[in-house]
Amino acid sequence: MEILFWLRKIPRYFAFWVLIDIIYIFFISSFLGTGIPLSLSQFIGVHFLAIAVGTMVMFAGLGGGVLWIPVLTFLDIRPSEAVAISIFTQIAGKGTGSLTYLFNGMVDMEKAASFIPMALLGVTLGFLAGFCIPTAYDRFLLYIFLLIAGYLLMRTIQSLNTQNSDADEKIPRHTMPPLRRSYPVVVFSSFFTGFLSIGNTDWLIPHMTLKLNMETSRAVATSLFIMFVTILFYLILVCISVWVGNSSWPHGTSLLFATCSGVIMGGQIGTRLIRIPWLKKHQKHTFIILLAMSIIHLIW
Repeated sequence: MEILFWLRKIPRYFAFWVLIDIIYIFFISSFLGTGIPLSLSQFIGVHFLAIAVGTMVMFAGLGGGVLWIPVLTFLDIRPSEAVAISIFTQIAGKGTGSLTYLFNGMVDMEKAASFIPMALLGVTLGFLAGFCIPTAYDRFLLYIFLLIAGYLLMRTIQSLNTQNSDADEKIPRHTMPPLRRSYPVVVFSSFFTGFLSIGNTDWLIPHMTLKLNMETSRAVATSLFIMFVTILFYLILVCISVWVGNSSWPHGTSLLFATCSGVIMGGQIGTRLIRIPWLKKHQKHTFIILLAMSIIHLIW
């Protein structure tokens, strides 16, 4: 029994994830250039890039699409195909990271259970809307992305003026706004998750801190859990679409061998950064800086 108890605790240790990552790299390296159309240098570069992105996503709560879309377009992946690859990549990192937050008791399950059905509705509408936009309008998709990212940036800067770091513990429950008022925000934000791979966390975190008086770290954990369920459902939608012949797997899916493993590692790093008081205090500032950098990259 003691051995079983110890084995259940192993995944909580950072050394376990480092060891798994090293084993994976050694295993997958024998397939590079043959079964997997990636060179070792490409794999290593994208893998460590994914670790960095996964770390920032799980620490700051920034939707992975805001970071991955610029990266994938730099790697010559069309924006319309980068959306699907971005979301597939985020499943791995957000899965391990959000479950870590969940096991640590940081996820507000009442709000998550209330918002997830609305998120699934929104991502379905966004996924269906993607079929109405021809690939010739890839540049148009990027313009939409920039407009939304700019709005989110201003929204988050506005939230810096609020002094509510511990508001969710100080404000009586009966004074909290009804959750149903947040449903349009959840549906609208999730629509762009399915349409442009812009994480609904980019909308939900400012909304939860400003309107629902939640502590930033708790809003990040809850939003990331909602996002994980949302993109997992998106994967199901894509699989159904490919199965019935309405679409095909996007070009560049071989990158997932490097990105998915990288973001899993990054997810473990990001969830541990929040334990450092100084970094926890500057979560919003990190969010703003990363979002601004993504906008600047796409403009240029």
